[in-house]
Amino acid sequence: MTELYSAKEIDIKTKILAKKISDEHRGDKTPIVMVGVLNGAFMFFADLVRNIDIDVECEFIRVKSYNNQVRGDIQFVKDVETSLKGKHVYIVDDIFDTGYTMKYIADFFHIKGPKSINLVTLVKRKENGWDPTLYKRDWPVIYSFLYAFECDDEWLVGYGLDTNGGYQRNLKSIFAL
Repeated sequence: MTELYSAKEIDIKTKILAKKISDEHRGDKTPIVMVGVLNGAFMFFADLVRNIDIDVECEFIRVKSYNNQVRGDIQFVKDVETSLKGKHVYIVDDIFDTGYTMKYIADFFHIKGPKSINLVTLVKRKENGWDPTLYKRDWPVIYSFLYAFECDDEWLVGYGLDTNGGYQRNLKSIFAL
């Protein structure tokens, strides 16, 4: 394993993202819903929300797009339990890989009538199959895309990201296998 991002680097980048989100909505009375994508984003989501200094509502969804280390069809396992209508929604995920999972979730949430949909991810692959800026032209409700790090096409573990069987999520840093 090779350490790509230390716990300290993750902490700094997460605080920067939290500040951007807080500053964007300071003084805005529109409710904000932070939606964590389980299971991989739980650590990043918790740290991100903990560092946002304005009121937010927290929700979770669960989608599956991998079977072991093989990409497959996207399956919605758990939906949000609150209304998203008229709210700023932040979809918080661990990794923006091909982008198809985020696109799937954004399409699903779009029909729920949010004021805006914002994408936040800890890691973004340098090369992926979906560009959210192009998607933004097609769906003006997509407002922003924030990420902390960019990586190559390696399998990542730690800080919520796992290997086969769900192991190594508890590592404090992010490693490439």
